[in-house]
Amino acid sequence: MVALVSDLSPSAFQLLNAWQHGFPLESRPFRKLGLLLGLSEQAVMDYLQGWRSDGIISRIGPVLNPACMSSTLVGMPIPAKDLDRIANWISTLPAVNHNYAREHAVNLWFVLTCANEQERQATLDHIAQYTGLLPLSLPMLRAYHIDLGFSLTTHVKIASPLAPSHSLPALGSAERKLLERSLQGLEIQAEPFKPWAEHAQMSEKQVLQHLRSFLEQGVFRRFGLVLRHRTLGYSANAMCVWTVDNHRIDALGEELARQNGITLCYQRQPHPPHWNHNLFCMIHGKDRQHVLAHHAELNSRLGLGQFPQDVLFSTRCFKQRGALLGPAYHD
Repeated sequence: MVALVSDLSPSAFQLLNAWQHGFPLESRPFRKLGLLLGLSEQAVMDYLQGWRSDGIISRIGPVLNPACMSSTLVGMPIPAKDLDRIANWISTLPAVNHNYAREHAVNLWFVLTCANEQERQATLDHIAQYTGLLPLSLPMLRAYHIDLGFSLTTHVKIASPLAPSHSLPALGSAERKLLERSLQGLEIQAEPFKPWAEHAQMSEKQVLQHLRSFLEQGVFRRFGLVLRHRTLGYSANAMCVWTVDNHRIDALGEELARQNGITLCYQRQPHPPHWNHNLFCMIHGKDRQHVLAHHAELNSRLGLGQFPQDVLFSTRCFKQRGALLGPAYHD
């Protein structure tokens, strides 16, 4: 897959790299991309179909702002002999969108995205009852940088302010039907928004207006290509965590978020005595040494080396998809 990406023409590379955000919200978006990149509409669709088949693209669509829902990162210490069984069961829960094994005593990490706090707690209770283990729920307190795409060049920071979150459309409304459908991603066809319009029983023009509003209101973090970085050769992926004094965490978090190569950065609520770290970021690299060197550089440059810390490399991906709206689990 890495050779495929490196051998792309400049226009094809720009299609894959640049259109992770700012995707054209108009009737024939692939024709618009072709005009911008010097490709035909069919060539754009052929590239995207091939990348989706190869697993390079997860989908084309929105990334939901987690602040609009009740979302939390959950860590669990799982005995090694039970890891696959429990992780695979966790992955069956509809509310779970990312689920990874990581190198640490707390070795399973997954994201729960629920409609509200009550549903989130019920899901955590369900997991505890099924596994007999304690799920450590670490809800996000503040986002410093979150899901604005994955640069394929030098990981140059994509600057964008964090738009304030907005409540989700009411259940049963046409806008909610559109939102739920959008999270499944666009079909790669000449007029991809028409099926969404039929599903939500509104005009295509209304669909595009609502999608723009979701971006402006902060319901969507971005709209565009969602890449699978592991398929692109970034197989050394580490969740880096520190325990930072509360009076210093915002300044350090904001500075950390500005550094190139940081794809996610946020403050999370700790879960003492089992988990005390409160500052999180992700570093992706093509090899372990690169990630560790980058981590050491951040410690030195930002003065983070003085704080208790851990580097948790991912060892296995059990599940990776965008958040969906629906029941958190099935009884």
